[in-house]
Amino acid sequence: MERCDVAIIGAGPAGLAAAIYTSRRGLKTIVFEEGVVGGRASYAHLIENYPGFPEGITGIGLIDRFSKQVEKFGGVIKAGEGVKEIRLDANSMRITTPQGTYECSAMIITVGLKMKKLRVPGEERLFGRGVSYCASCDGFFFKNRRVAVLGGGNEAASDVLYLSNLTKDVIWLPNTENITVDEAYIKKIIENGITPMRGITVLEILGENKVEGVRVKRMDGGIEDIKIDGVFVVIGSVPTIDLLKKAGIQIDPRDYVVVNENMETNVKGVYAAGDCTGKSHQVVVAVGQGAVAGINAADYIKMKK
Repeated sequence: MERCDVAIIGAGPAGLAAAIYTSRRGLKTIVFEEGVVGGRASYAHLIENYPGFPEGITGIGLIDRFSKQVEKFGGVIKAGEGVKEIRLDANSMRITTPQGTYECSAMIITVGLKMKKLRVPGEERLFGRGVSYCASCDGFFFKNRRVAVLGGGNEAASDVLYLSNLTKDVIWLPNTENITVDEAYIKKIIENGITPMRGITVLEILGENKVEGVRVKRMDGGIEDIKIDGVFVVIGSVPTIDLLKKAGIQIDPRDYVVVNENMETNVKGVYAAGDCTGKSHQVVVAVGQGAVAGINAADYIKMKK
């Protein structure tokens, strides 16, 4: 069994920021990431609202800087090594991965959120080539082009409004009869001349090297191809919380991790930060939360010693 001071679960902006603070304090820090280092932020073509980069920076570029800073201070990032089990008791904290078991003195949860997929042909193949799950990340690249927003909730409606500031050619495909959008959103969308195309189901995303359209099925059973340049899929997020619930970490009714102002969970020595807390889906906010979690985790270990 390997021993470390701080185990961080998730290598998104919050997790990497936390690792910078804990490793800089001289604590042995290991960051575990099942998927892509950087999480959703790494998919952003250009991030223009992160302080210090007036010309903007790619998501990959920003995450690369974060990672190098973690490693500069001695932190270890275990990409591709996901946590399968968390055990918390009065005497120890342990996590298990396919590669082994690790014991730590403090833990920081930064698992983020995973966007739901449509699971239709063309979606995976054209991801990053016109298929996006983040309008605020990628919307700018579709300025004055024809785009479609798929989803029937408030987040989808918000993206419709955001994109309508970049292009006048926005198609709203709820892809469901259960539209759960606040009336205030509906009113603003209609004022912008956009109405939801009800009774349409998306069957396929079309295109060879980039998105060229979507194939849909109408209520009457007819099949139609709609030409578009970009598809923004906004059908909800899948919190990765089952692992946390089993460990006894408190989750709120919306499936977010419950934390206080110090990013402490209900379990002493366990902290959480970033999207999994439901506070904001902005990189700068996740980084701030990660820093707070890292500082307090380091202080917690110092007090124990």
